[in-house]
Amino acid sequence: MSRSNSTDVAGSKTTEPTRGKPNQDASRETLESIAFAFVLALLFRTFVAEAFVIPTGSMAPTLFGRNKDIVCDECHQHYEVGASDELDDDGYLVRRIEESICPNCRHPNNIRDLPVFKGDRILVNKFPYQIGNPERWDVIVFRYPEDMQKNYIKRLVGLPGETILVSQGDVYARQGDQGPFEILRKQNPNKQKVLQLLVYDDRHPPVDLLAKGWPERWTPVSRTNSADAVDGWSYDEKSWRHDAKARSFSLDATAETKWIRYQHLIPSTVEWSEVADQNEPLKKPRPQLITDFCGYNTYTGGRSFNIDDDRFWVGDLTLNCTVEITSVTDAQSELIFELTEGVRRYRCHINVTSGEATLFQNDDMSVNSDSTSVEMAKAPTPVRGPGTYTFAFANVDDRLCLWVNSNWTNSGLIPFGSKAEFNAPDNRNPQESDLIPAGVAAHGISARVSNLVLQRDIYYRSERVPNDAGDFTSHEPELSESIRIREYLTEPDEYGRLYTGKHNDALFGTLGPDEFFVMGDNSPRSQDSRLWPNARRHAANRHAVPRQALLGKAFFIYWPHGVPFLNGGKGYPVINHSPYRNQRGEAVVDTYPDYAAPFYPQWWRWKRIR
Repeated sequence: MSRSNSTDVAGSKTTEPTRGKPNQDASRETLESIAFAFVLALLFRTFVAEAFVIPTGSMAPTLFGRNKDIVCDECHQHYEVGASDELDDDGYLVRRIEESICPNCRHPNNIRDLPVFKGDRILVNKFPYQIGNPERWDVIVFRYPEDMQKNYIKRLVGLPGETILVSQGDVYARQGDQGPFEILRKQNPNKQKVLQLLVYDDRHPPVDLLAKGWPERWTPVSRTNSADAVDGWSYDEKSWRHDAKARSFSLDATAETKWIRYQHLIPSTVEWSEVADQNEPLKKPRPQLITDFCGYNTYTGGRSFNIDDDRFWVGDLTLNCTVEITSVTDAQSELIFELTEGVRRYRCHINVTSGEATLFQNDDMSVNSDSTSVEMAKAPTPVRGPGTYTFAFANVDDRLCLWVNSNWTNSGLIPFGSKAEFNAPDNRNPQESDLIPAGVAAHGISARVSNLVLQRDIYYRSERVPNDAGDFTSHEPELSESIRIREYLTEPDEYGRLYTGKHNDALFGTLGPDEFFVMGDNSPRSQDSRLWPNARRHAANRHAVPRQALLGKAFFIYWPHGVPFLNGGKGYPVINHSPYRNQRGEAVVDTYPDYAAPFYPQWWRWKRIR
């Protein structure tokens, strides 16, 4: 840009600025600079990147919409709850959410007066889709096919030419309308890892409940024929030593393999009420199946009631822990991780001298021997004798993964390759073993295990709106039926029988050459390709996003929300929320803060979106 009125284009003569008019020239230069900056910003926004705010929680836990940050009163676990249901479509506050259930200990927490925060602010890169093709599992922003004035954000699942099937929490695809379906794995396991949801964090135990006799979820066990055994496992006081205060288990070197295992012992609201009344809760609750419970969705109040939204068994799990090895007795000493799912168990044996890890699968659930195990894959790990190591062992989307010493500079993924992938057994119903599905064992070492965290995969619900009808169809058991099924979470055989009788797969028609299928990470609360109506009428595939609707790839959270401090962590109200409407439609003033100060940046959530 010229600093004067010169016209030195294509070699033309430059004209000297008129003397005696400095103010006029300065004003013109300022206007030109503003106009040029505006044009650059417009071009950048149109072709390169644009900022968006996430309004709802359909992509939680990857991206948060309007939400509340909570620290559980009982176990002090930090979690988020969606608060979008507090507002109507015009942005008015209609009803506050009142109480949420902690996803870790299931304690009810009063959250009515906690601060509320706007959704994540993200940057969307538009350039990749202008020169290339979207990739499966990208988080994309697009124009909603039913209303091109609205922008949606979801995860891209189905590609052009594919037929999509959703079955028992997993997503499958095939080319065209013939041939077998194949499960859709995240090709990058590190993306899979960040999408896991909390089942239980042993670092945050329900202290009051345990003090009243409620059993620990992780316990030392051994194989017995005891009447109170769960899948043949009973408490063994001569095995690992439990330090309840330090939240750790210790073992002296022994030639015999010693186990600690997880049981999903979920207290009900009755048990928590008895604790509040200073009465003792049930001392021997029966473990139950792990379900698709999502703390982000579980609350009372707002425009919907989601306190019992978990319904369906989830068998895809990830076991995380820290192991401190203090001594090794021989070259065959091992550390073992196990995850069971239905009729099959999966193990990872790590030789702590050589560091070699071996994966096994075993369909013989009646024995504790590895004699019938099938070796799947071997790979080296950084485990070499005494030392402190972090582990994550996952059975997700019909693939085993192991991470060792993962951190922000090193993913720690162990390279088993395609041999760690498998075909699921024909019988996909839960078994007694799914009541005690995760374990850590060792022999020949002295060790201490801590930081035990169990996670689960996203459960994609089989819900759809068929092309030939305008009504919503759930291929999962209906609510009344699923409530009945939930009563049998402690009885896997009966649960499997009822679920199989009521469940159907959701099948979606073959995508066209420029069509895509999208889903939200928060499957129970996502309006995505499964559930769009067909207001367009002319759409051959109501579930498809046409290529011309794609806006770009979400790639960075640049401002999650500020964290207020002072005044008990609530800050001080700066702007109160818009009035809410009562039953007569009248606007009622509320002191509910929309913004509070002072605050500091939530820097740990500034990150790339996977």
